[in-house]
Formats: sequence, C-alpha cells, structure tokens
Amino acid sequence: MNEKLVRQRLKKTIFKNLTSIANVLSVTLVGSFAESKDLSGISDIDTVVICEHLTEDVFNSCMASASSINLSELGLQEYILKINSSFGPLKFDEQNLVVIHLMVYDRQSHRQHVILSPFTCLDWERSKNVVGIGLQQIFPVGRLQPRDFMEARRGIENYLSDIKNGCVTYRDYEFYENIVSEVKQSHPLDKRHQGEYAYHIVKFLLLNFLKLIRRKNCLFSEKEVEAAIKELFESGRRDHFEKFKMIAELKQLRSLKYPDWVIDWTSDFVSEFQSGFTKHWKKAKTVYFVRHAPTLLNDGTFLGVNRDPEVKESHLPKTLELEIDTIYSSPALRATQTAKALCPKKVINQEEALREIDYGKAEGMTYEDLRVSYPELISAWSKGEDPSFPGGGENSLRVLARLKKFMKTLSLNALSTTLVVSHNVVLRCLIGDAHALPPQNWHRLEIPHSVLLEFKLLEGEYYPNIPRTLLGETFSNLKGT
Repeated sequence: MNEKLVRQRLKKTIFKNLTSIANVLSVTLVGSFAESKDLSGISDIDTVVICEHLTEDVFNSCMASASSINLSELGLQEYILKINSSFGPLKFDEQNLVVIHLMVYDRQSHRQHVILSPFTCLDWERSKNVVGIGLQQIFPVGRLQPRDFMEARRGIENYLSDIKNGCVTYRDYEFYENIVSEVKQSHPLDKRHQGEYAYHIVKFLLLNFLKLIRRKNCLFSEKEVEAAIKELFESGRRDHFEKFKMIAELKQLRSLKYPDWVIDWTSDFVSEFQSGFTKHWKKAKTVYFVRHAPTLLNDGTFLGVNRDPEVKESHLPKTLELEIDTIYSSPALRATQTAKALCPKKVINQEEALREIDYGKAEGMTYEDLRVSYPELISAWSKGEDPSFPGGGENSLRVLARLKKFMKTLSLNALSTTLVVSHNVVLRCLIGDAHALPPQNWHRLEIPHSVLLEFKLLEGEYYPNIPRTLLGETFSNLKGT
C-alpha cells in the first residue's frame, strides 16, 4: 500500500464531501493525522467543520456526507469506517479502523469554543489543511494566557477531576426543535485508555506551557519539553521526563498494556505541574490597563488629542478595592479624572506616551466625513495598509512604538501592582500586538470603558491575562469573510 497516496485520497474525499454541503464555510483537518505523512493517525482523523448556522439537518448532512466515504475505493479495503461526533479526547483506536472525529460548529459555537477551550482551538489554528475560511479568521484565540491553565475547559482542574473519577469527559450535541445544546458525558477508562489519556494530559500541559512562555504556536522538540519539566518541577524531576518518554513510546506502538503506576504518576504530575506553574507566576508583577470613562464626545466621531472633554461625575467608575502601588495616566482630562476616581488617594503620574492617537485633520469627523474628504485613506485601509491620519496625524504603529517605549521603562521600575489609564486606540494596539492579531484588524477591537485589562509582567515581558469572556467581547467584531 502506498500510504502517502492513500492519505492524499482520503483527505481529498473528506474535503470534497463536506464542502459540498451548502451551509458549510470551512473544513479543517487537525491533529496527528493532519501533521503526519503516513497513515499513523488514521484512527483519529480530527475534522473541524464550521457552518454558517447549525441545525439538526445541517449536522445530519455532515454525518451522512462523512459516512458515505467508500474506503475500498481509496485503497483501504480491509478497513472499517467509524464516525465519532463527540467533542473531547474520546478515542476509538482499534486495528483496521478509520475514525473520522467529526466536530461541527457554526460561527457562534466556534466563538464559544475558543473562549472555553483556547488550548484546543490554538492547536487547530496551526493546521494548513483547510478548505474555506481559516479558523483564525472566523474567530481567533490570540495567544495563551496564564489564567487559561486554571480556567479553561481543558485546564488543570479538569484533568485532575477526570483522573480522580477514572474517566474521560466529553460532550455530544442534543437537538430539540430549534435549540442546539451540548450535553456533558463521561466514559470510563480501561487500562489501555488510562495510559493513552495520561500521555494526552502530560503532553498537552507541557506543550501549552511552552506555547505560553515562548509565545509561539508550534511543535516543540523533545529537548524543549525536557527543559520545561526542569523549569517547572523541583530539581528537574528527571523521572517525570523518563516516564513521559516511556508512555509516549507505548502510545506510538499502540500498546494494549501500560504500567500500573500510570494513573498515580499522572495525578502526581498534574498536581506538581499546578504547584510549579503557580510558583512560576508568583514572581510576576501585575499591570492593569484601563480605558478612561465615557464622555459626551465618545459619540462616533474621532476623539483624539485635539479635544479634551471631561467625564460627567455620574459616568466615573467606583473606587477600586484592589491595592495599587503606582498609577500612570494619559494627560487628557478624561484619563486623569478616571484615574482619580479609581484610586482617589494615589498620586497620578502623567505620561505623554499614553495619550490618544493624533487624528490630525480628522479630529471631530465621523467615518463618513472621512470617507468623503480623504478617500485615499479608506482605500489604504482596505488594502491592509497603516496610513497616518491627514494633517500630521499618527498611525497605529507609531502609537504602538511610543506605548512600547513606555512599557519598557515601566518594566524596569514597576512595583507589585500598577494601574495604567489610557485610550481606545492605544489599548487596541496593546491588545492587538499582545495577541498577535494582524494590525489591519486592530481597529475592530472593542475596548470597554473603565474595565481593567490585566497583564502579567515577568522578566521584562508582558503577558496578557484577560478573562476569556471579556476577551471574547473585545474580539467580537473580528469576523472572517
């Protein structure tokens, strides 16, 4: 059997069958099958389908389309086809079994999945095996954040719970009239699947830690994984690495038997990972960025440095209950008023670098005014360019440059907790850059007024640490086409 040729035929057929459904926006192959060059991942072909609107008919069409694949025509005469439509790490690894793990979402449910399961969705974004709109275009994960390890669906607490209960949790769709819901299920783990799930847990905790601290979405080498263990565990815990290598080899060999110590070791590993992870981030300082409270001139016109409205007292935020060491603010009245309201007893350090973007001659205009007066600006934006505003105004990258200069200085002087009060465009640049979003999309970010945007400062580097629900609202206008 020419495995490479068979694999290509299978991929082509999956794409062809699923993209033929009218409602489908994209099909992406992810996971081990997508990343391999042979048929080693054939028992778990992770297939992500995004449709415009999910209904029971659309779901059934996807199931029927996947089920109709004729394996004999593809050169897999000895194989049986199974469709797994659940969400989660449930596996069906048997000899001569082709499993298409079919995960169907619409735009809204994919958005919710990104918020709840950023680890899984970030892995998916790495795949180049896609037909249609890319997952990142539909709704991006951005970068991983420290809090994701404690709050995400496949985070530390979830893994500890599964190990304790001796099962793997997953979800299935349930359809009732026009309502679609996900129902949580659990599946007991036999000895073999205990070993495979242990491998899954340890592997992804380590890889996700590396993605967080390296700020890269890529595969990491064995040496890098070993280095992560040394960084997180007391005295390096060399035995953790050796045991991980052992179960990885058994997984690759599709062994039916794993050592009796697998579950106890995995439980210890996850607990110690949690302890090491917490200890690692205790060294970090906290920096809260916040957009000033709303003014009457936040009315859809371009409000930059050339107008300086005040904030009505009724719109000012309540005093923070957090202990803040230092406050920095834009010199604008609306920013200093907000800073004073948040921390009335603290000295406010005004920083020019935190001022709003200079809109130049566009100050006070609406978008429609700008389109009529400066069509070349609109044209440049449509091409993904970053032109400066007319009449000596700034562009996004100039704003980002002065913000980064301030942040570099702050990193050298920051105490335990810092508050930074600034403006819409400044914070769009901050979030867009921190989450590696394309600069041409930064203007789509929704920055709320008077809401704290948390960052962790560790060894001179800033890591976003914003609740995923809030980040989901901030990314809400990032819609692919």
